[in-house]
Amino acid sequence: MNKLQSIIALMVLPLSVAAVCSCSGTGRQSELAKYSDLYVHYCRKGLFDSLSMEAGRVFAARNDGMDRQLVLLSGLHSAQAAIFLDNYPEAAAYLDTLSGFDCWEDYPNLNAMFNGIRASYEIKAGFDYPAALAHLTNALNWFREEGNVLNTCNALHNISMIYFYRRDTTGLKYARQAMEISSENPDDPYMMCSAEVVMAMLLLVKGDYEEAEKYAMNAKQIADREQYALVDSRIYMVLGEAARRRGEMDRAEELLQKGFTAARNTDPDFYFELALPYGRMLIQSERYREAEDFLTGVLSAVNKNDNVRYRYVILELLSALYEAQGNITEAYRYYKSASLSRDSIVNIDKEASFNNLLDLYEQASLQNLVRKRQNDMYVTVFICILSILTCAFFFYRYVRQRRLNKELVQCNQEYIKRSDMLRKYLRPESAQAGHEPADEALFGRLERIMREEHAYRSNDISLDKLASMLGTNRTYISRVINRYADKSFWGYVNMYRIAEATEILSNLDNDIQIKNIYENLGYNSAASFFRVFREETGISPSRYREEVRRMRIKA
Repeated sequence: MNKLQSIIALMVLPLSVAAVCSCSGTGRQSELAKYSDLYVHYCRKGLFDSLSMEAGRVFAARNDGMDRQLVLLSGLHSAQAAIFLDNYPEAAAYLDTLSGFDCWEDYPNLNAMFNGIRASYEIKAGFDYPAALAHLTNALNWFREEGNVLNTCNALHNISMIYFYRRDTTGLKYARQAMEISSENPDDPYMMCSAEVVMAMLLLVKGDYEEAEKYAMNAKQIADREQYALVDSRIYMVLGEAARRRGEMDRAEELLQKGFTAARNTDPDFYFELALPYGRMLIQSERYREAEDFLTGVLSAVNKNDNVRYRYVILELLSALYEAQGNITEAYRYYKSASLSRDSIVNIDKEASFNNLLDLYEQASLQNLVRKRQNDMYVTVFICILSILTCAFFFYRYVRQRRLNKELVQCNQEYIKRSDMLRKYLRPESAQAGHEPADEALFGRLERIMREEHAYRSNDISLDKLASMLGTNRTYISRVINRYADKSFWGYVNMYRIAEATEILSNLDNDIQIKNIYENLGYNSAASFFRVFREETGISPSRYREEVRRMRIKA
């Protein structure tokens, strides 16, 4: 048996995982160890471009003679690199391919890593915290059974960071458990450095800035000594925010600027997190013109990346900026936009009760992992508690399953009603008083090019393009859509796109990948497709397909 290093990469840091791999020969064992060490080196140094190229090359060259573990390890690191580089379509493609392998049960260590990376994807691509926690718990269960405390520490880090992004101090209990485990295993400085960083960030959420600064400084010493550049952006964010809270604006600006530099080099996704204290620092320093330019630039980047998690916070900062300048009209406008954006987060976080149940399940598992079982009485108590929680969990899933099935049926019926509503305008006898025949004729022609020519599948569709196809102008076609479809232009286009998507996903005879669906329907990114699909149906595309299949089987 040879202990190798692999990586679980979630939304925070790529954390080392001691994975036990067995190989059929010395040559294969040596090759697997070589690539595993190389991948770990790239991850710890934040060299995700290099990781993507090397792991992607090995995975693309896979063949029947290649060690299966090396194939899986390379595919997993390729997906991980794509996530850290914000290339979610590529990450989805790797994960879809890896899902098709039938050998995961033979390599439970890599299966645990697979669950961790899927959790990372759920967080960063779809903001699906419940799904991420479910995947992470699956990985954690394997670590618990193996008695692998270091990997348990990694899982605790990532669970803590889920709560950090939710600004929930519940994550502190997991961060403290991770610190305890790291302290008992001082041979891994990266593990200790990561634990110090995570603890500092959760203390920042709590508002204990002095303690947060202390942990951040400890992490900085380790990071400088070991050259762990990936954590620098997070360390500077904590130190900069602590300085701002003390009123040391020059010092705060210096530290946050260093954070931006570090984020550009190794961690571009953390730019938005750094932008929050920097924007507050500019407003607090009464540098209003700079604050306006900076925050509007950040808002543009947020909108470009469809990052709904930061949109409403940036809008709130802009509202606070204009209020500080006495511009009440603009302050109120941005406040209303922030409120609407925050409401969209409610839809993403609508499964809070599922989170709470997972918290109980994790707590029962993790506490018994860190503490060695003392005697048979404690073991019996633990098994009883876990059995009760498991029964409660599956009962909850059963109830929730029934509710989701009902929602799916309602969504499908809604699309049918919409289609019927549109078709009636194509019949001459449906003319309504007060509606111009020319308008109805134009809408009928529009319907034909949408239904028969599938114009909505074009990724560059626009009002101008439709107007050109129909020989009219954008204002006229927009008015006709508003009157007869009772929708905006993009609402009308998305109605057709999502209707076709649900039809494809409801077809049990095809296994088309999600990536191919959104590309064929004209979306330029997975994030845009997932966001619109979730708004229209209430669930993700993959969950929609899964639930429809389950309904068909039951029927």
